[in-house]
Amino acid sequence: MEHIFIIVVGLFIIIAFSIRVAKRSKIKKSQLQGITYITQLKPLISLVQQHRGLTSAWLNGDENVKPKLVNLQNEIKQVIHLLNKTDLQANERWMSFYDHWQRMLEFKIKPSVSNSFDQHCSLIKNLSYLLEDTSESYFLTSEHHKGFPNIGYTWRELIVLTENIGQARAIGTGVSVQKHCSSVDKIRLSFLAENMTKVSTGTLNNLHYLSDEIEKHNNHIQIARSKIQELTLVIAKELVNSTDITIESQDYFSMASNTISAFDDIFYHQVDQLKRLI
Repeated sequence: MEHIFIIVVGLFIIIAFSIRVAKRSKIKKSQLQGITYITQLKPLISLVQQHRGLTSAWLNGDENVKPKLVNLQNEIKQVIHLLNKTDLQANERWMSFYDHWQRMLEFKIKPSVSNSFDQHCSLIKNLSYLLEDTSESYFLTSEHHKGFPNIGYTWRELIVLTENIGQARAIGTGVSVQKHCSSVDKIRLSFLAENMTKVSTGTLNNLHYLSDEIEKHNNHIQIARSKIQELTLVIAKELVNSTDITIESQDYFSMASNTISAFDDIFYHQVDQLKRLI
């Protein structure tokens, strides 16, 4: 009987271990799939944000950006086609985005600046929520990554931050085309600049990194802080508090875009490190 008991216990241990290994393997596969989806969604968010900014310039009278808008629409079409072949195509947020994007492109009459801005913001919000949902659905949260206890900042705050910069880029680009900043735009730009500073400080101080990535991490952080300070200063000095707006829309758009790129570098560095832990 003792031998039988030992055999049963041994088999139980083997089965339990096998189940645990299989479960871990399944989670790992899911996590890698989730990272693939996220690294497809993030560029799409960036492209739609660019589209919003250039559309603002166009609607405010800059016809020179029209070819760039067409190119962006083609890039967005390619990414959408790619994501439509994934499991995300059945997600309600994705379906809502896809339907809204198609309808927006079918407009025969130019929308107003405010209407275009609001629609783009709605599209981006849907994609941002989808990205965060994907991180949860595919086990990419701090619960499953003890080495990155604040990984949620990557999926949420970093996305919110780049969206704040994107909104300031769109509004500021329109202002720099018109050479006039309305009282409403002054309030919006001031709010966004203040929020950018607040969110960036809180976020950058809470991001984790692998021990051998400290130099690269700190370099990304330093560049991002410098870019956000430069942008918020320009918003205040050249747009909000200036009676004579002289900054060119292309220069402002590029500055804001470079700021977004600096925070995107942080985003992708976080993702690369997380992938190493899987």
